[in-house]
Amino acid sequence: MTDSTTNTLTAGQQLRDGVPAFSEEVRRTGFVVMRRQQLAGLISEADLEELRGAWENLPVDTQIDGVGVYRERRYGRLLVEVDGDTVTFEVLPHAVFRQDSIPLWEGKDRVFEPIAEDVLLSAGIRALVSFNARMATAANGNTSWTTGVHLVRVVARADAEGLPTPEGRHRDGHSYVGLHLMRRDGVTGGLSTVHPNDGGAPAQTTLRQPLDSMFLDDNMVTHEVSPIVPEGVSGVRDMLMFDMNPVA
Repeated sequence: MTDSTTNTLTAGQQLRDGVPAFSEEVRRTGFVVMRRQQLAGLISEADLEELRGAWENLPVDTQIDGVGVYRERRYGRLLVEVDGDTVTFEVLPHAVFRQDSIPLWEGKDRVFEPIAEDVLLSAGIRALVSFNARMATAANGNTSWTTGVHLVRVVARADAEGLPTPEGRHRDGHSYVGLHLMRRDGVTGGLSTVHPNDGGAPAQTTLRQPLDSMFLDDNMVTHEVSPIVPEGVSGVRDMLMFDMNPVA
């Protein structure tokens, strides 16, 4: 553990009125889609723009070699504690990433370049991870979360579609997953489909604007995203993703 900080967020920043409604939808259906305008006040425009800059310094994801995908990625870990309006963050040591629930990655230690601590503890990350932690706490009552932070850019080129989910339909193997669109430039496609475990009709949506978001109960649903196709020579889809698991 290398650094820590505490955030005491205002009611507007934490969307006090929205969290119960959003988390109730998650308990009921296993997921919720939240549009940019619904999350207004969660993060300032200045903090969002500063955060988006982190995607301009991502190394190539070498772990994806061999499946016909080009993407860039960084990974970091936080310990997040929720105590009412106070959310505390501590940077955890860098580690390999495992997703043994997905056949494509089963048994593989995936090594990604780390996210710098100043990015992990930036105002933008703190605002968004606080929201996700409060969502998870409202959904199941746990207050301590080990949180994986993923900065991912999927690139679509004229000679190759971009594949946001090369795994296909899957569950990530975590308790909850928060997904936030950061950038979508020069591409079409990217249709997200959520499949309920109970066999109900799949739900589909496309994240289009920065901060369009989804929050999933990974035990209740599976999900997938269709390929992105460049409108010209190339285009990108940038995502900030949090995987959340209660501290044992």
